[in-house]
This record gives sequence, C-alpha cells and structure tokens, in this order.
Amino acid sequence: MITWANGGRDPATANGRWRAWAWVLVALIGYASVPAWPAPAAPAEDEDESAEMAKLPPGEKAARKACTMCHVFPTPDLLDKKHWREQVLPRMKVRLGLAIPDYSTTPDAALIQERKIYTDKPMVPPDQWPLIEEFYEKNAPEEPLPQDAHGEIKVGLPCFRLEPPRFRQPIPQTTLVKISPASHRIFVGDDKSQSLFILDADGRGLEQYTLDNIPADVVERPEGLYVTCVGSFIPTERYCASFVFLPRDGESFGEPKVILKDLPRACQAAFADFNGDGKPDFALCMFGNLTGRFSWFENLGEGQYREHVLANHSGSEACVVHDFNKDGKPDLAVLMANEVEMIIIMLNDGKGNFTSQMVLQKPPAYGHVTFELDDFNGDGRMDLLVVNGDNGEYDSPLKKYHGLRIYLDKGDLEFEEAFFYPLNGAYKAIARDFDGDGKLDIAAISYFPDYVKSPRESFVFLRGEGGLKFSASTFRECIAGRWLVMDAGDLDGDGRPDLVLGSYATGPGAAPAFLQKMWKEQGPSVVILRNTRP
Repeated sequence: MITWANGGRDPATANGRWRAWAWVLVALIGYASVPAWPAPAAPAEDEDESAEMAKLPPGEKAARKACTMCHVFPTPDLLDKKHWREQVLPRMKVRLGLAIPDYSTTPDAALIQERKIYTDKPMVPPDQWPLIEEFYEKNAPEEPLPQDAHGEIKVGLPCFRLEPPRFRQPIPQTTLVKISPASHRIFVGDDKSQSLFILDADGRGLEQYTLDNIPADVVERPEGLYVTCVGSFIPTERYCASFVFLPRDGESFGEPKVILKDLPRACQAAFADFNGDGKPDFALCMFGNLTGRFSWFENLGEGQYREHVLANHSGSEACVVHDFNKDGKPDLAVLMANEVEMIIIMLNDGKGNFTSQMVLQKPPAYGHVTFELDDFNGDGRMDLLVVNGDNGEYDSPLKKYHGLRIYLDKGDLEFEEAFFYPLNGAYKAIARDFDGDGKLDIAAISYFPDYVKSPRESFVFLRGEGGLKFSASTFRECIAGRWLVMDAGDLDGDGRPDLVLGSYATGPGAAPAFLQKMWKEQGPSVVILRNTRP
C-alpha cells in the first residue's frame, strides 16, 4: 500500500479540467489502484487560473497547461529548434491524443495498442496545438546551449593503476560489473552470451553461468546470488525480464533458478525485511519502456513471493534501502526516469505500507540514470549523488545540464542542490575516499561523452579537496572502451577501494567510426583500475 504525503496530489481529486482528463491519464499510464504521481501543476479552468498564468503569452500558457499534466514544464532552451521540431514535438502530439501513432515503426505495435498507451481522445483543445508548436520553435535556441566551463580534466590518475585486460568477449557487450566484498571476485554480465561470468581479483575468467537472459544487477547473499535480468538492452514493451537465483555451492554456485519471469525490463533489486516478519524481501526496479512498475516482493517462504506494487509507472531505474526517518524501519528511495524524472522517498511503517514524498524532480529531457547515498558534509545525514546523462532515446544533441549533482540533506526530507559537475552523457558515479585523505572523491563514467571535443569525459576522477571542491583527472586509455557500467570495491583485501569498468561497444549514440571499430575488434570487456595509494 502506498499513500502520498506533504503536497502529493491524487489527480482523481484535483479540481477543474483535471477531472475531465483523469480517465485519459489512467488509460495512458495504466494506474490501477495505485495512486498516480503528484502532479507538478494541475491544468485549471480559465476562470480559475492564477493571475501569474493569465499574464503569460498564449503559447507559453498553452504549453505549460499541456506539459504539467504529466511532468515538470520543459523550457524551450532545453533543446535546440531542430530537435524540438523533429523529435520532441511530434512525440508530444501523439501523447496528447492530437496525432495518430505510426505503429509501422515499432515491432511492439500490437502490445502498445493492446495496453492502450496512447489515447485517442485529445487531452488539450486541438486549436491550442499550433500555439504550443510556435512557442517552442520560436523560443528554442538555434544550436544546443554550450556546456558550462569547468576545470581541465588532466591525464594521470593520482592513486590508480590501469591493469592489462585479462577478460574479453568477442564483441564487448558488458551489462554488469560488481565486486564481491566477500570473495573479492568480480561478477560480469554479458548481453551477447546472456551469461554471468565470475572473474578472479586480477580479472581472469573463472566461471560462466548461462542465464538465457541479460544480467543487469546482482545481489550476493549468504544463500547465493540474486540476478536481475533486463530481458532486452534495447527498449521494448515485451515483458521479457526475469529475476534469477543461483544457490551457493561451496565457492561456486548451483544451477540458475528463475524466481520471477515475464517482467517489464528490470534493472536493479534491493533486499530488506520490509514487513518485519524476519524474512528477507526485496524491492525491484522494473523500468520497462512505455509501461513498467516499481514493487516490493514479500517473502512467503519456500521460494514464493507476493508482489506489492508501489508505483505503477515506467522508469524505475535505481533504488536504495535506508532508514530515512530514523525509526528503525527500512525505507526506500527510488529514482524514476522517463518523463517524470524524480526521486521519491518511501517511508515504511514496518509492515510494508509506504508513505511517499517526492524530494527531487526535473524536466523530462534530463535523462536521469542513477543515484546513491553519501554523506558529503559530515553531518551524519545521507546526501544524494545524482547522475543524469542518458542520451539514447533518439538522435539527441549534447545537453549542458547533463552531469553529476550533489543534493545535501537539510533535514525533514528536504534536499538542496549544492554541487554540479557538467559531464556530457554521464552514466554512473561512485563516491568513496579513494585516496585515503578523509574526503570523499567521485569516480564517474560517461556513455555519451563528446568524443570530438572532450573524449576525456569517458572517465573522470574527481579528487575531493574539501568544501565540495574537486580536481578532475582521467587515465590515458580512457577511450579504450565505451563504459556503460562501473563498480568500486576492495579486490585484493588491502582495505583500499579499486574500480572495475565494463564496456558495451554496440549501444546507441554517436561515436567516431574508428572508435566503434576499435571497441568491437580490440576493446576490452572489463578493465581494472587498481588503487595504489600508500
């Protein structure tokens, strides 16, 4: 069960025109009995609109009313004219029920129609659409806005040594890397073979487990491995993901057992006893594509689980378990991408009932990918390290707002942005005290860097200097792979966190032809950055 707190609005009870459109949104997004997202602003009847809204030009007024039905209002400067005109506005027109979808361009046409993802009823008056188009095309910049200036990314890492790759698949398509704290081994997921590999601490292959699905995340527990399998690297409406268990068998693992199957594309799981019955439950991010959900699964014993849907919406990409309100019960934080682009904290009453509060939301173009909890200012509260840089949905320009952000916990579930590092196509960031000086550093990778002007963005090490100030560096071979995944952990038991990077050579997005050829023919599947600090 889930309820909204502190300003959350259930669209079914909102006033004005929202009531007339509520059933359309239910059909569009598929909310069953689960409350919908808190709307940033509900469209209102003209006679009820605010004085501030009334002063706006007709085009901006129409755009704000249409866009804020589902997400934060995107300002025109988020994209250039070309991409508004050719990519976003045509999609927006379909979403608003003002154009017929072109089902011939997708193999998922039957599923999209069956699930009634696109409404055939106009969600805004048709005569408002030309005003919306004109507003964006008139006010958007001719070219994408440039990235904010930041210091040089110097070549030469202060406390890491790149080790020669010792593991490679014929074409690197690495979807998972995870360092085992217990065994110091490396778990590696591969798309092409649909397998989980186990490497030793030096990156040499030890074992392979064929899963018949694509590993995206692994959780190691005393009883074995729980592997989240995404189903398809490429977005799809097919429910082809699975959740797989490999029982521990000495230093190895037994035959994979499918616990859950036919799921929306799934990407991460987090374990905790959510209902206080002494059995480990888990939350599962099922990103999906146009449809998906975020749920926790109650452990019924004997390998059986009952699903409790917390958010019946696509886009759940990362979650963490943490006691946010210090009541001794495991709460959840979840990052929802796609058009909603928000982080939600879900407070648990200890019986598996959650009350949710949105703590962060950005416009849909931001492309959030992941986040983690870290205490950056030493006040004992966990801050948010948030990464946004996904640029693979369509032919997209570089975006000045892609990068890493630190949001400091101000108390009472309030977070304030305190740091931004611009990084084109940022895809993962991990904060640790890598150099042992008592200050948090950040290791970051980009899957969509600017390979022409700033290829060093592929991997960036931000060395903490105190007061949320950092100096940036990388390693000389940073573009030897196209880094999709990364993990930090102690590979050799010396107490120092090492890094493992995984390359996926054939994904979407623009890259120079010579690099694509190198990645496929010679590039590593995995590299190790060994921590060499004294």
